[in-house]
Amino acid sequence: MELFVWNMAISYQLLFVILSGTVFYYLREPCFKHYALYNFFLAVYVITRNDAYYALLESSAARFLGAGNAHIFIYIVFFYVQILFYTFYSHFALYFLDLDAHVKKYFNRVILALKILGVSMIATGIISYITKDIGLPMTVFTYVYLPSLLIIFLATLLYAVRFSGQHRKFFLIGICCFVTLGLVAFIGSRVDALDVENPINFFYIGIILETLFFNLALAHKLKLLNDEKNRVRREMTRSKHRLQLSKLHGLLEGEERERKRLAEELHDGIAGDLAAIKFNLHALKTNHRSSGDEELIGELTQIIDRSCVQIREISHNLSPSTVTNFGLMTALENFCLQNQTIHGISIGVNFSGEPATLSKSVETHLYRIIQELITNTVKHAGAKHAAIHIWHHAPYFTVTVTDDGKGFSQNGNTPGIGLSNINSRIRFLNAGIKKETTAIGSKFVIEIDLRKLPGT
Repeated sequence: MELFVWNMAISYQLLFVILSGTVFYYLREPCFKHYALYNFFLAVYVITRNDAYYALLESSAARFLGAGNAHIFIYIVFFYVQILFYTFYSHFALYFLDLDAHVKKYFNRVILALKILGVSMIATGIISYITKDIGLPMTVFTYVYLPSLLIIFLATLLYAVRFSGQHRKFFLIGICCFVTLGLVAFIGSRVDALDVENPINFFYIGIILETLFFNLALAHKLKLLNDEKNRVRREMTRSKHRLQLSKLHGLLEGEERERKRLAEELHDGIAGDLAAIKFNLHALKTNHRSSGDEELIGELTQIIDRSCVQIREISHNLSPSTVTNFGLMTALENFCLQNQTIHGISIGVNFSGEPATLSKSVETHLYRIIQELITNTVKHAGAKHAAIHIWHHAPYFTVTVTDDGKGFSQNGNTPGIGLSNINSRIRFLNAGIKKETTAIGSKFVIEIDLRKLPGT
């Protein structure tokens, strides 16, 4: 029975040496480094509990140290191995329970206490070897080291219940099994009156149970780490998206300011100059009655009139104050009426659904998108009719622009299509745009989720 339990314990330990080393290699978490070291030294300790292996090591050491010295030397070496796996396990438990994050002061104190205990046990081993007192290490272990670890264990248990995550439940059950059965094995081996047969079996069973429960805790811990990494990744993606939107907003705002400045320059500068030229031509026509001059002046006046109309159109398109003052629908109706008057294309505008309240910034971006689409229709599609339909059903806002023109090439390279400016505004609004050539012309559908608008 003892051999069976020993073999099972060895199998589990070797498996977890590989597993813990692999986990640490990929995650680089401090707790898994300590767990890998704990598993390694525990595997060494369990292997040497087999009498045959222990005797082999002792006989090998006797060749160099002599039989008497080899006996105490090997005893102290594996006494150190025992201290090492207890120490690494304690470090691992503190990290795994996240006490370094929740109770930093307590965590640092325990680490210091473990270092002091470790140094004390090293000194004990050296003194034992020098004095040839083989019972000294076990005496110090029994009355100093083990009680100190139990006090640390109980205090850590209280903190773990208060501060650790959900993964603590399985892990604490495993620790309690390991500590309890380890104590049973220790007491059974030290108190002959109890007559415990093969007490080391309790220690092996404790290792197996701790390993099983740790496996469950590890799965939960890895899920928490993965969730945290995904959260950080999502936050980084959102931050990057917000930064891109901020840059895009700055570019679009700068474009609007430049449009407004150009509109004012055209209205106040060039339009004023043309009006002055027209006035002077009229005066020249009045003062000089030559029929040839009158005809030339009349032609020049007509050219100036057409230029004034075009400048007013350009100025209005550059800075449509109607959007700011009267809203999107009124601005679109005026824009369509101007196109009908100047270019002879009939454009209908209608709205359906629930009333929508949009910010002036969003209305301006929508106006610019529709303006660009209609301008492309006028310039490139050869259409006679176009329609703008706006539909709102919270939280969705849809704009459809159709025409009866010749459509566009499917590769999107039609000259003057102006989709770059449109796509910039679509990205800023977190919207989507679909375009297609229909049987009677072109169709563009802009879909906006109002919940995803910048600043909402």
